[in-house]
Parts: sequence; structure tokens; C-alpha cells
Amino acid sequence: MKKSFSKTIAVLLAVLMVVCSLPMTVFAAGESRSNVQLQFGTYFASGADTHQTYVDENYSGFGDSGLNTAKLDYNKATGTITEASSGHTYGVGDFFTVSVLLENTSSLAASQVGIKYSDNIVPAAVGENQDGLTALLPATEVTSPTDGFAPNEAITDQSGNAIYNTASSTVGEISYIDADKNTMWANFAVQDGTDAVNLTAPKQVGVNTFTKTAVLATFGFKIVGDGAVTFSLADSKDIDSAYYVETIANGGKVEEYKTYTQTNYDGSTALDFMNNNENIESTKYTVKFVGADGAVISEAQYAEGATVTVPDLPKAEKISDTQHNTYAWDTEPVLTATADATYTAVATAEDHKWNAGVKQDDGSTLYTCTVCGATKSETAHVHSWGEWTYNGDAEYTSAKVYKDGTATRRCATCGEIESKTIANTGLFRARSANASFGAEILMNVGTRTAQVNAFDEVYCKFTREDGVETDVPLSKSIVSGSNTMFPYGVTPQSMSSPVKITYYGKVDGMLVWGPEYTYTMTTNYIVPQLNKSTSEVYKKFLVELMYYGAAAQVYNNWKTDKPMTDELTDEQKALHDTSAPTATNITNTKQVEIPNAKTTWRAVNVEYGSVTVMLLKTRAYTPTADLKAVVQVAGEPQQRVYYYSEHPEYFVEEKGGICFRFEECNANKLRSAVDVTLYEGDTAITNTIRYSVESYCATRKEGTTIYPFTQQLMRYADAAIAQFGA
Repeated sequence: MKKSFSKTIAVLLAVLMVVCSLPMTVFAAGESRSNVQLQFGTYFASGADTHQTYVDENYSGFGDSGLNTAKLDYNKATGTITEASSGHTYGVGDFFTVSVLLENTSSLAASQVGIKYSDNIVPAAVGENQDGLTALLPATEVTSPTDGFAPNEAITDQSGNAIYNTASSTVGEISYIDADKNTMWANFAVQDGTDAVNLTAPKQVGVNTFTKTAVLATFGFKIVGDGAVTFSLADSKDIDSAYYVETIANGGKVEEYKTYTQTNYDGSTALDFMNNNENIESTKYTVKFVGADGAVISEAQYAEGATVTVPDLPKAEKISDTQHNTYAWDTEPVLTATADATYTAVATAEDHKWNAGVKQDDGSTLYTCTVCGATKSETAHVHSWGEWTYNGDAEYTSAKVYKDGTATRRCATCGEIESKTIANTGLFRARSANASFGAEILMNVGTRTAQVNAFDEVYCKFTREDGVETDVPLSKSIVSGSNTMFPYGVTPQSMSSPVKITYYGKVDGMLVWGPEYTYTMTTNYIVPQLNKSTSEVYKKFLVELMYYGAAAQVYNNWKTDKPMTDELTDEQKALHDTSAPTATNITNTKQVEIPNAKTTWRAVNVEYGSVTVMLLKTRAYTPTADLKAVVQVAGEPQQRVYYYSEHPEYFVEEKGGICFRFEECNANKLRSAVDVTLYEGDTAITNTIRYSVESYCATRKEGTTIYPFTQQLMRYADAAIAQFGA
């Protein structure tokens, strides 16, 4: 039922006396030519569970189809139609709609677009099937068509006549399918009223909004055969080829229309089909790819905007036993043709990247470069390893965040380096610390006993601020709960100085160590104790201890610009006793006389450090193996006995005699009388001497350098007596 558009439009225009002074406007050619575009959609029946894309089923109510549904994707190059929401690719038995649009058009009086379709699709329609049920069918199988879905005609409410009819202007209903020629004709003509349809305002059609676009017609099809589903403009030599009207003259003769596609009238090329115009000769660009040696790899001409084919780069090639060349383009190729271009492969020398190697029957290993394929063979090698050396790289952040250290060794023959992790080193560090104030001012630093047990020959190194190092062996440690505590004597003046603490041990004879830890007695222990204690007696003891340390700083000229008492608050400083302490000298070298004593006492003194040491010196005497010292401290129920054979360091030979060092005088015993008698076996060889640290302080004269220090020592002693008892 093909209609003649030429005759129809002529009759319409002649009868209705349409006058079109300027019925349409287009964009500048070369930028946005008017374009015939196809939009694909689905059929949807109100009683169905899904779009009619897979099977031919009997349903009614197909109003929600075509432009009333989501747009389908059409690949012009492959001729495939897909549904994005389901991923379905349309095939034999599926139905779809196609709407013919005229894009980039501001106003339109008349148009004719003839589009041929491939043989594997046939027109579809809605109507009664052989069972008398309303169904979606090929057009030839419909016996009683449903209104608006007639065979070989456009879907009425989705075509120009229904979309653009208004009270003041109507559009002719002249679109149809010529099934004999596999051609659908999307035709459009203003019949009366205005000269043209204005397309500049947005137009809502179904779920779509169109601007500067005319919806000419919508048709239905069914896929009946395999292969690409294709569309093309009707033969440009055909009198019914695609065009639209710009001006009308002389009663609307077709041959006088100014057309915008290739026809036998004036050859205009301003109308595109699906964004393409085969009648326009596009600008051509030459794109060349050249090898590093200058030889052309590929050279081709591309239309402007076409996709450039980039050839493979030359493969990497061996240039020596140690290196190969890899290639890259001198500039990144532009993938869209916009200008003439030449790209040159540039060689870069790189070291071979050998694989893990494959053992051969002769014991050698064959290695292959993973980049260029070069090979090398290495005979079996027996490493001559050196000793393991610890790298000292253990790290500690927290009990759960740490890194064990590593050790390395080197092959003396080939230079290969082997590494291994030394377990437990990451946690081999101080985990707790406190202080004690007995005969010695001690910093007690502990690490987990489990860590200590993981190593041999463990010791703890304490490094003072002035660089002096002290190693405390495991034999001097004490196990307390889950920790092993290492004691370190601190001089009173250095209580406010940071001490670096590092644990050492051995693994298979190799010395290893953990992360370093820094501890300051005043900052980390004494001041926190002051802040949390509720005992005024204990707080006064700690304050006098701090003032004792500050006095020692002055006496020993140690960091006098930063007295440790600066760490105290005014409230804490108020606990300090500023009155002058009393001191009595009780020195008596003949407290108990021994007849025929082998030697006599000649001098006494006191030495100050982490320990306050009483020095008791004899005249001429050579120690014997059975020498011992018997000490009675006032207030203590039992005597203390020190054997020369066990502690020779307490019996120092000096000026022909000996100096007995009494190093266990607690802070609360500094005022206590100490009686000392030397024996050989059970025989006393000296008188009993009575002495005390207080006696030493009592003999220091006011105005001397040491006097303020000994005064504060007595205040500290009194505070210790108040805290611990005499």
C-alpha cells in the first residue's frame, strides 16, 4: 500500500494553500548538519511480566511501547540490538520498535525519509491472531489490527501526525512501510495553520525529551533471521529519496524543493544519516609509524575523526649478555585522526630480567630473560658463607605493632647476600620501670621473662647522657611476676638525666639487641609518684630526695642550669625543709679495744654516688684469705659479715693497709652508728671502730663547697627515717 509522497504533499499543499515563508532552520554545515537518526525501543504489554523481547506471547494493551520505554542500544557497526538493563542481545523471535528522528532542526514544514532495512526483519503489528486473541505478530499474520498498530503503518501516537497536531496546526499522516522493497517511509507535512512546526522548545514524547528534533514516525519489527540488523537510506537515485523542505514555490512542485541529501535534483549533501554522510569527501590525514632503524612499519590515510590503528611496537631484542632493547613511541599516538603525524619507535637499553631458572641434567641452571627471551647458563655454585651479622633494625611501636630485626651474611665467592629474621628482637626491650631508694638509688628496668629466655648471655646496657655505658648482667637481675628486672645505680645528680636502655643477647653465638628505650627517673617515676600519692610523709621524702639531687648537681657541677627541682610544683616545693639540720660526730676508733690488735684504724671518709659509701682505712696490713669484716648497724638485730674471699672489692689495698668499703648504708641509716671490726677467722685483728655518715656531715665546715650538699643529705636522711623508720 505504497503512497506517493510527492503527490500527497503536492495535493496537501495545493488544497490547503500552505504558505511557507521560512519553514525550517538548520545549524551551520560541517558543525551540526541535520541528521536522520534511529532510536530503538521495546514492545510492552500491560498484562505481561516483561518486555516482549524473547517470545511471541498473547497479551493486550501495547500502549507502553516504543518511545514509552527505555531506549535500546544499537551498534551500527555490528548490527546488534541490546538491552542494557538485562544484557540481552536481540535475536530471532524478538520484537522491537524503531523511531525515525530528524535531529539538529529548528523548524520543519515537510520531509521524506526512505530507509531500507535488512531481509532478516519483517514489519510487526498488533491485532487478532488465528485464535482470536490480541497479540504482537508479524504484520502478515494479523487478521484484525488493533487501532494505532496497523500492519505496514506507523504506530499512530508515536508519529508526527499525533505528536505535533495542535488546535491551530495539523500534520499529515503519510508514513508507511513498503514491505515489497524492505523500505520504511517516514514522511511529514504541515497541512494547515502555521507554515512549519517549531522544534526549538523541549518536547516530551513518552519517556523521552526532544529538543530541535522531529519525531517523524515509529515502526515495529520482528527479527526472523540470523545476522546483522541493518538500515540505510533508500537509493539516492530514487525519486522518493530522503529530503526535507526548506522553501516551497510554484504550487509545491517536488522538483523545486531545496533538498538536503544527495538526490537527482541538486546534489546537496547537508543531510546526514545516523551521523554519517557518504556523499561528503572528508579531509584525509596521513599517519605513519616508523621503526628505530628508520624503516616504515605502517602508513595509512584516515578520514578526519577516524580511529587510527596503532601497530605493535618492535619486540624487545638482546643487545648483549647483560642488556636488551625495549621500544616505545617517541610520543603517545593520538587515536583519532586530526592531523598528519609520524611516530618513531625509540629503543631503550635495559638490564635483562631473569626468571627463577630451570635446573638442567648436568647440574647447571638455565635462566631466561622474561622480556626479550635471551638465555644464560650458570654452573652449580656452592656458597662460601661468612658469619651472620645482626643489622640492629628491630622496631617497636606497641605490643602488637613491631618488627623483628634481621641478620645478613655474604657469600665470599659470588657476593650473594642472604637475610633472615631474628625472632623476638622486636619485643626485646624495656616494658616496665621503677625506682628504689635503699642503700643505693636504683633504676629498675624490666622486660618480659619470656623474651629473656629466648636468648643466651642476656645483659642490659644503660647509657648515660654523657655517653658512659654500664652493662648489667642477667645474674644481677630479679624476676618479678612476668618480668625480669635489671637494676642500675643512679647518682643523685643524674636522676633528672635521660638514660638509654638496650637489651642484648646472643642467638647461635651472634650478638643481637632490641629497640632502644629511654627512661628519666625524675620525670618518669618520682614526679608521677608525687602527683598521685596521698601520703604527706612519702611526698616529703620524694621532695627532699629531689633537693638532694639538686644539691649534688651543684656540688658536682652537673647541669646546674637545669636543677631537677624545676620539675616540682610550688605546692610540692613547699614541703622542703629549709631549716639547718643538726649533725653529731660520733667517730671513735676504739669503740671496743682489742688487746694486741694486728693493725689499727687510721682514717675515715665518705664517698657519694648512687651509693653512699663509708670508707674505713687501716694502717699497715696485708689481707689474708680468711679476712672478714663484722658490721653492726645500730637498730639492726643481727650483725652483717663480709668475707674477703667472696667480696674482695670491699677490701681495697691502700697505702700498705686496706680500706674497707661499707656500701649498704640505707638512706634511713645515714644517722645510725655503724660498728666495724676486722677478723682473721675468729680472731679480731682491729679495734671496733664506730662511725656514721652523720659524723662525716658534722665535720664539714660552713662555707666549704660540700657543706650545702651534706646539709641536704641530712634533710634527706631525716625524711627517709620518717618514711621508713630509723
